[in-house]
Amino acid sequence: MKHTYWLLLAALAAGAAVAQSGARPDPADPNARVPETAYRSAFEGYRNHELSRQTPWRDANEAVGRVGGHVGILREQAAREKDASGKGEKGTSGQPGDKDAPGGRK
Repeated sequence: MKHTYWLLLAALAAGAAVAQSGARPDPADPNARVPETAYRSAFEGYRNHELSRQTPWRDANEAVGRVGGHVGILREQAAREKDASGKGEKGTSGQPGDKDAPGGRK
């Protein structure tokens, strides 16, 4: 049984030796072939950020102040959703703390 183990090991080693690549070129030889490489920049395809699409912060702050803060924005959003659906639910005013309001206490 021990001889079978050694024979199997020798066969695997012989197979690995055959799989080795051929002679390597001398690195000091200036005429040696070098694999071709291509440079690709990390910024290839980068799109510059456009600040023109942003709302100026003062205008954004004034808009939030006009509607009554962040809660006012939620009320406007709820009103738009109510108008879009065409059916309003009774008992839901959208006020913070309402049982039926999103984020309300239960």
